[in-house]
Amino acid sequence: MPVILQAPRFHLGLDLAGGTQIDFRISEDEINDQIDDVTQNIATQEASGSPTKNVRPLQEELQILIEQKRNLIEAIRIVLERRLNALGVSETTITPSYVGNEKHVLVECPGIVDPQKCVDTVGKTIQLEFKEEFRAPTEKFALEVRESVRHAQKRLRDGETLVNIGQDIGDELGMQYVPERPYFREELPLSLVSLWTASPTGGVVQIEGKLQTEETDDAGKQSQNNIPGIFLAEIVQPKTQTGKVINEAPKAFQELEHRERGSKYTLKERWPLDTLPKTVADALQSMRAGDLRVVPGENGGGELLFLRLLEPAQEEVDVSHILVAYHGAIAADLSVTRTKEDAGKKIQNIQRRLQNGESFERIARQESDGPSRKDSGSLGSIARGETAPTFEKAAFSLQQGAVSDPVETPYGFHIIRVNSLPKLSAAHASFDSLNLPGHDGKERSERLLSALERGDVRGTEEVLPLRYLFFSLVPSGWQDTSLDGKHFQTASVVFDPTTNFPVVSIQFDEEGGKIFQELTQKNVSKRIAIFVGGQLISAPVVQEEIIGGSAIISGSRNVDEARTFAQDLNTGAIPAPIHLVGQRTVEASLGADSLRASVLAGLTGLAIVLLYLLIMYRLLGLVACFSLLCYCLLFLVFLKLPLFFFSGQYIVLTLAGIAGSLISVGMAIDTNVLIFERIKEELRKGKLLRTAIETGFERSWSAILDSNLTTIITCVILFLIGTSIVRGFALTLGFGVLLSMFTAITVTRWILRLLLQNLSLTQEREAMLLGITR
Repeated sequence: MPVILQAPRFHLGLDLAGGTQIDFRISEDEINDQIDDVTQNIATQEASGSPTKNVRPLQEELQILIEQKRNLIEAIRIVLERRLNALGVSETTITPSYVGNEKHVLVECPGIVDPQKCVDTVGKTIQLEFKEEFRAPTEKFALEVRESVRHAQKRLRDGETLVNIGQDIGDELGMQYVPERPYFREELPLSLVSLWTASPTGGVVQIEGKLQTEETDDAGKQSQNNIPGIFLAEIVQPKTQTGKVINEAPKAFQELEHRERGSKYTLKERWPLDTLPKTVADALQSMRAGDLRVVPGENGGGELLFLRLLEPAQEEVDVSHILVAYHGAIAADLSVTRTKEDAGKKIQNIQRRLQNGESFERIARQESDGPSRKDSGSLGSIARGETAPTFEKAAFSLQQGAVSDPVETPYGFHIIRVNSLPKLSAAHASFDSLNLPGHDGKERSERLLSALERGDVRGTEEVLPLRYLFFSLVPSGWQDTSLDGKHFQTASVVFDPTTNFPVVSIQFDEEGGKIFQELTQKNVSKRIAIFVGGQLISAPVVQEEIIGGSAIISGSRNVDEARTFAQDLNTGAIPAPIHLVGQRTVEASLGADSLRASVLAGLTGLAIVLLYLLIMYRLLGLVACFSLLCYCLLFLVFLKLPLFFFSGQYIVLTLAGIAGSLISVGMAIDTNVLIFERIKEELRKGKLLRTAIETGFERSWSAILDSNLTTIITCVILFLIGTSIVRGFALTLGFGVLLSMFTAITVTRWILRLLLQNLSLTQEREAMLLGITR
């Protein structure tokens, strides 16, 4: 077989290749809002007596919007077909459907068995938007948000679901829609914790609160941000029990205590190491906070340890002090008004009183400004590193009972007395322990340690299935402008001359170029954000006014990503938002074995037909077999190569298409049989073979044309009014009929003429080779 037929592959439909079938709901909320706004503007203009020339453009705009809504499904179908064709999907079937008042499109993607890949390709939003900075919350903004909430509540009262509303508006700036998902109690947003005990039949509730989000700054540091706003939340179903991986060792220990026979869980906080068994103390001293370790116990038992905190042994000294603070010193009480100079004089006076024999404790109770005043100045034991360096140096250098000279720290002036000499304190540890007794205790402990490290310890907890829509009362940082995808013309990949990174250059139409120039003019030294599909792509700072109607979108990591982005922009934005409501993977209705058996059966049937032609028509049958093989070869070319050789579309082989091709093969054989019977009739009349052949072709042509033309007309009608499955049948049958006429009239006649030129046959040999009696 020629290489050109071996290299291209067959393009199989969903019923043969399997694939993905996805259901999208079309949201008309956006276009309905536009129609309402224009209608309201017309009513306002007419009520104010505005001249007709001012009202007419609005009326024309209204008619355009109504027409766009009427043709919405067809416009969406065209965009989806462009996307899937660019992806290289073999055949797409895009069928409109209606569920109540909702409009849906059902998309079939043959060959794609990964639903997410199909969803990402078909359902992605390519809406191009330019936004300018807007950060300061205003009363007007809050009123607009609350009006949006009221509008959503009205849609709920009108019978719409939170799912539909969330899909329609959840990707707008300042809004966040979280579809149904199960929440453990600790995962719930704090403002929605009250729903944990709420009735699951309460419907959608409105709660004003805060949403916790994680933010990452330019340095990569994460911080938590609490955004005030309004929740519309709905409990999907009652709480259920589900398994949960326990990542916290203390919780895992408590769970394992109930599972493992004879085990005992203990939490020990600030436990002196010198009171613990040596094996445990040694293990804890070699661990770091967060480590897990198994140590042997008595009689083959084991103990699983989790270290929370280790406080190593350190030098401590017991001290008392008298503090004289001053205004501005760290931790000074508000009642302290003395200056630093006055504080210095006072501490000198206290030192003289102590030297004169007054009681340290009595002066501390009377004169000290610190919280230790009530304890006669006693601070108890302090360790190195816990106090100011000058205080520490004096405290650890004095003898027992000695009193220091005045010492200055950021807290004020101190006189220090050492109550006892420095000593080394005991090390302390805070840890969790799971003790497993018995001769196999250590082995069980090792097994549990391995399970903990793998994350295989699971517990059972309640979850609450919930969905919510959040309206932020704080601006997202951007506000809409009049420049969007309506003014987009083309996109192409270019390279930034400075960085040599691929970027996407977009060109606006004339009106878009003017808007972009005005936008950059009023935002010099400010940022303009470029959003695609609701996602922030880049937000460059405008250095100067930009003239020329073009812009650059950076952020692509490589050429392929930039090329895909430009291709997405060029294939166009979906005229209205579409939202995924269902998806399923469709397996091939014919498995590999069944398909192989079907091919074998088809070849067997073809061989039988060819054998019949040889027996009935002999030499003419051999010619018919060759003609039929030519027909099959050309039909394979038709199936494997682009349609009509100049289109990027292919014929897709489906079960219906196979049926059409088999019928066309039968009709090709019928055409040859009709010709051969006419030739045999002419030979029985005593005509010469050459004359009989020419006459047979001429007299059979009208019958062949009538029957095949009727079939072709039927195929055209089926193709124009039928669904994609019927179209596949009509296309393969119609083309097969045309091809059979070509091979029967042209190829068969050419072969017979060639035989007449090279063969010299007597009447007896003619009768024998052609299977006729004269």
